[in-house]
Amino acid sequence: MWVGINHPWITCGHDFGPRPPAWGGEHARRDWGAVRRELEVFRALGLRATRFWLLGGGVNYPAGEDPRGRFAVEPLRQRGGARRWLDGRALRRRAGSRDARFGTRFVTRGAPLPTLPRAYLDDFRALLAACDDAGVRLLPSLVSFELFHPIEIQRGDVPSRGRAALVFGDDPRRPDPAQIERFLDATLSPLLEVCAERPSALYAFEVANEPDWVVEGGPLHARLHGRRLAIMPKTVPRDAMARFLERGVDRITKAGLLASVGTKQADPRWMPPSLRAKLARLGAEGRYVHQLHHYPSPYEPARLPDHESLPIRPCLVGELPTAQARPLGLHAWCWPEGLAHYRAELDPARYLEARLRLIEARGYPAALVWGAHSTDGMSAWGPNQQAQVARYVGAPARRSAP
Repeated sequence: MWVGINHPWITCGHDFGPRPPAWGGEHARRDWGAVRRELEVFRALGLRATRFWLLGGGVNYPAGEDPRGRFAVEPLRQRGGARRWLDGRALRRRAGSRDARFGTRFVTRGAPLPTLPRAYLDDFRALLAACDDAGVRLLPSLVSFELFHPIEIQRGDVPSRGRAALVFGDDPRRPDPAQIERFLDATLSPLLEVCAERPSALYAFEVANEPDWVVEGGPLHARLHGRRLAIMPKTVPRDAMARFLERGVDRITKAGLLASVGTKQADPRWMPPSLRAKLARLGAEGRYVHQLHHYPSPYEPARLPDHESLPIRPCLVGELPTAQARPLGLHAWCWPEGLAHYRAELDPARYLEARLRLIEARGYPAALVWGAHSTDGMSAWGPNQQAQVARYVGAPARRSAP
């Protein structure tokens, strides 16, 4: 089994092209040489691929603009039903306690979507070159689930998230297939053209990170914000998300590249059967690789399933925590895989190595640890974790490469 890492950003959400106006507006040039040197450190540890966010939650799309100058803002409305009532109640509570605009979204009202500017594509080109030069293959992720959340105002009055209508159209109950194509034309297609210049630098191209959290029928998305439990709303109908993922995968495979989607569920039941069957077929043909993101916790699946039991294969463990388990915490539980593994989970010198060995024993072809630049409770990427990864990769024999 080969091992990679989630980079996954330099500064979350705006590593490419001009920054939002409140953060300077002009093109903040990145030191891609420093990125290449960091990738070389990864390669020396035996890591073969890196996963990297592109649009993420949308804070920098449209690139270098305040989207309020191009798109209107309106309240996010919830339909009836117990789950949606809970979602809406949590939404209103957060809106009242933190920011009155949290329960809103952007709408296009016919305004065109801007394509990614040249400066954005030049930065992506520089990332590809850094990966190619370092010998670490890139797995870029186009969007993350936060893109479809209600608007969240970041420092400097910069609006992030709230961009579902840019992908699906203004009517949340009647997604517009033509709008999906317009969004992919403006974002994915120019990035794929850049990939064609350096195909050797790319491992796969991911359409979306963890769409499960925002799609109707997906798992409950509960997160702690300080001492408060927030239940995030399901803002995207499953058929709309399925069409977006399918059309993105179609464009990536048509470009001759390996496509991917990163999900929280090993068996994403919210996906329509037709999409599940198509991804399984593309996987068998070597044109698609699925991802499972595995974080045992009280509200997420705890035991890692066998690879051969999955409906969509091949499947990577696209994320796993590098932080040591906290048995009594609400996050990063010990992996419930038997007494021997439990002892390893409590050993700070070998817990991560034990996780990688378990993933290999369950038949997975690869695992990407989370995450080099993340500061969340699942991340711990220091000398201890690096030494454990290096031990796993180096013994008993060198693992296969992507």
